[in-house]
Amino acid sequence: MLKSFLLLSCILTVAEASTDAPWLVGTGIADCTGPAAEVVMMGYGDSEHKTAGIHMRLYARAFIFVDPASHDRVAFVNVDTWAATEAVIQGVERKLHAWFQGQHYSRENLIVAGSHTHHGPAGASSYMLFQFSSAGRVHQSLDALVDGIAEAVWLAHHNIKPANVFFGNGMVDNSTVPNCPMPNCANRQRSPSSFMHNPEVERRKFFGEDNADRNMDLLKIVNAETGKPMGMVNWFGVHPTSLNSDYNLISGDNKGYASYAFEQDMNGPSWVQRAGRGPFVAAFAQGVSGDISPNLLGAWCTNSGEKCDNQWSVCWSNGQHKNSLCLGQGPGRDKYESMKILGSRQKTAAKTIFNRTTTPVGTGVDHVLRFADLSKYWVDRDGNGTWVQTCEPCLGTSFAAGTTDGPTGMDEFGQNMTPSNGFMQFFAHMLTLPSAEDKRCQAPKNILLRPNTVRETVFPKVLGFQLVRIGQMVVAAVPGEFTTMAGARTKEAIKKILVDGGVIEETGTVVLNNVASGYAGYVTTYEEYQHQRYEGGFTTYGPYTHEAMTNILVQMAEDMADGKKNYPGARPQLTRKDQDWENIDRVLVDDPPIGGQFGDVKEDVHPGPHWPGDTVRCTLWGAHPRNHLQRNSSFGTVWRWQPNNASDVSAGGSWVFTADDSDFDTMFSWRREGISASLVTISWTVPDGVPGGWYTIHYSGHARKGGVTRIHGACGVFEVQNAEAMMPFKPDELVIPPPPEIDTPDMPLDRPRPPRTPPHLRGAEQGSI
Repeated sequence: MLKSFLLLSCILTVAEASTDAPWLVGTGIADCTGPAAEVVMMGYGDSEHKTAGIHMRLYARAFIFVDPASHDRVAFVNVDTWAATEAVIQGVERKLHAWFQGQHYSRENLIVAGSHTHHGPAGASSYMLFQFSSAGRVHQSLDALVDGIAEAVWLAHHNIKPANVFFGNGMVDNSTVPNCPMPNCANRQRSPSSFMHNPEVERRKFFGEDNADRNMDLLKIVNAETGKPMGMVNWFGVHPTSLNSDYNLISGDNKGYASYAFEQDMNGPSWVQRAGRGPFVAAFAQGVSGDISPNLLGAWCTNSGEKCDNQWSVCWSNGQHKNSLCLGQGPGRDKYESMKILGSRQKTAAKTIFNRTTTPVGTGVDHVLRFADLSKYWVDRDGNGTWVQTCEPCLGTSFAAGTTDGPTGMDEFGQNMTPSNGFMQFFAHMLTLPSAEDKRCQAPKNILLRPNTVRETVFPKVLGFQLVRIGQMVVAAVPGEFTTMAGARTKEAIKKILVDGGVIEETGTVVLNNVASGYAGYVTTYEEYQHQRYEGGFTTYGPYTHEAMTNILVQMAEDMADGKKNYPGARPQLTRKDQDWENIDRVLVDDPPIGGQFGDVKEDVHPGPHWPGDTVRCTLWGAHPRNHLQRNSSFGTVWRWQPNNASDVSAGGSWVFTADDSDFDTMFSWRREGISASLVTISWTVPDGVPGGWYTIHYSGHARKGGVTRIHGACGVFEVQNAEAMMPFKPDELVIPPPPEIDTPDMPLDRPRPPRTPPHLRGAEQGSI
């Protein structure tokens, strides 16, 4: 069966290559939402920041670009997750290797890039520092990401069509977003004092009088046969941290909302085309965002109302400085509205650029992969033999303060400050023992931790870097968070090599994708590093980290220009011991309340009538969401009664899908009641444009009692009104719909499924490739 799938795939690809279209392109989208209860979220490093439901599901969005002449291809996947960790990437590669029998896709031509949302489940890294808050690996988190990403690639592969590809760019300001407040329309510099340490001539060269990169680069994909748009991917630098660490629902944050809103514009609302099912796929990838915040109003002291946009980012209370009181503020009345505003502005800018983009991207694909040990990398700084070296990874005291987007609450630490009380630093030194050489190499960093003293796998040393060319656009995937100036310098250096080597023209584009191809903290310029704010404290390989990474990417660009065969070097080896460490509490049993049953309604909906903007809410007795992730399905759905004849009640009708927990207007919340009972709340804010009529809300889950069994429940019927005439029947004349069919964990029912891995290939999924 697997061989027949692959043979058909190859035949289709060759047949499509005979068209006159300059490209063959496939797009795919798949659910990668992990455990929705009692799992720490990744990004803020807060062990109390745990999942308790879903606001918007997380998705992997895949794009495959094939050169019809050479049949060479590259694949790019943008994922709603904190970062594309090495464990995730290697897991995806193993799965694709098994599915495609080693053909088509590997690390060399596949970029996996995280959006950097801080509201996805943690536990998907093999390095202990990034497992610390989650108390180890969370296998459900890792599996959901690996499966979703691989499925998105599979769908894109089976959706390859002749296509035209265009590229363009524009500023995200009031030229693309009408009436957008300036200068901080959709992003803001959060470390301006560090940025000012860069030479003035360089600041003016790249950004004029500004201190942030407002540019958005974009690829537009159009079906060459039908003229219909197929997809879009753009790169814009802003942290998805509109939602802070006291928000406990899974969400793609502002970039996740931007993707959702763009796809809704192109595919229709969810009652026309269910969210996350295509056919148009829109990815809002991460640009250079290391020092860029979505909190457009700046940082303010929550205790005094004074600004704390300064080099220390602390507030004072009773004579003590506290980083926990200095918080960035978004443009909305609350974090929920701020997230929507930031996402909407990115979507509007992308739509404007998309509509006016008519420049063909050119032809041809290429790719280069390189692994390098950043703990001992030598760089010739001036090309005249001034050699410097990177360091063993170390974290500074300013790292412990966090940022104004997410302070740690460890108030004795501040950005660009030494601790006021040295006990914490003393304790950390006793644990990790930084040497005199570490202190010399990392200076002026005030070292807090040397993580790999504990074990060599606490923090990565060997990192992967990737360059992928799609016509006149080159994507550099980097395993860290480059700051604004660091990114500008690196992109300029890469482009010079590629232009001089005839790979791209001067009008071509180089984009730098942060948090892709692995993760190892921040990357500041040498000058910013001297200032040692949070970004400098988390630039782990010392003051020459940026120059080393740029040197690696420049060498890769030289290889691409010279047409050299790729010699990537040895990839990081992820040990089984580190991968298997998991300390999350198991779900032992689910129990409904005494005298009750799973699915019973505790608090029902208000029957209405309700209007657009109203929120309808229902609470039921459910079960723990970790029993079954409901990936490619849903915990909560909204249904509308569609009569066969609006004027004749006896003619009957049917319930039609309206929304689920992929939608912005729908929320699924979970909380534990007592020891083993669960209460779930499903709410729906009635959106504009929804048809008037009778509606109900449905819950689906799985309970663990002996075995794991499927459960469900339905809320009462409620009325929604709008400008349309209402239906002439009463709620008690309706029969509540049966539970929706649950998709399998492998793939949605309405899309082509990957094959089951035959026994002789299962080792390829588990072992090395």
